[in-house]
Amino acid sequence: MQPMKSTFKQLLVATLAGALLTLGQVQAAEPGKSVGRLYKWKDENGKVHYGDKIPPQYAKQERKVLNDQGVEVKTLEAAKTPEQLAEEERLAEQRREQERVAAERAAHDRMLLATFSTEDDMVMTRDGKIAAIDGILRVTRGRIDKLEETLSGLTRRAAELERAGKPIPDSLHEEILGARGQVQRYLDYIATKRREQEGIRAQFEVDIRRFRELRAAQLEPPRP
Repeated sequence: MQPMKSTFKQLLVATLAGALLTLGQVQAAEPGKSVGRLYKWKDENGKVHYGDKIPPQYAKQERKVLNDQGVEVKTLEAAKTPEQLAEEERLAEQRREQERVAAERAAHDRMLLATFSTEDDMVMTRDGKIAAIDGILRVTRGRIDKLEETLSGLTRRAAELERAGKPIPDSLHEEILGARGQVQRYLDYIATKRREQEGIRAQFEVDIRRFRELRAAQLEPPRP
């Protein structure tokens, strides 16, 4: 087994020496011309080749760059497959998203510390925002009450006309439909503002917890 390894090593050295000798002869024949790079690559059978030019069919696979002494100084990676490129882009996008989230969180942390001094400040701000929406909802509810009163009168008129066997004017139909539509829009608006209030409560709950963490970190003694 040992003699075989020795023979293989001798062949490899001889091949490399032959490649270097050829390049040296070219350089000697053309004074002043640089030898350029010497490459090492494998063919489809795993056989190692050396030369100053790589055949086109091997140009996209991994190859080595050698210096004038035959020492490997650089590895040129094989061309990536579409799947590898897609995976690299996916990972890069994942990193960009993580960096974006981290930057947004850091900015939010700075805002919390710059805006609020205590948790009580945060609670007061939260309650103030919710109370402001409550005021808007009361006004909206009052408008709905007036519209429903108007709608009640319109529907009574329509019912009276029907009982009298008279046709209901198109204008009355349009007024009834318009009033009903406006009532529904106000109801939808109220539902939206209620969800906004719930969002405020949920966000402040998260912010208050985070504020506690940030304050605790500020109060921690510096590490030796």
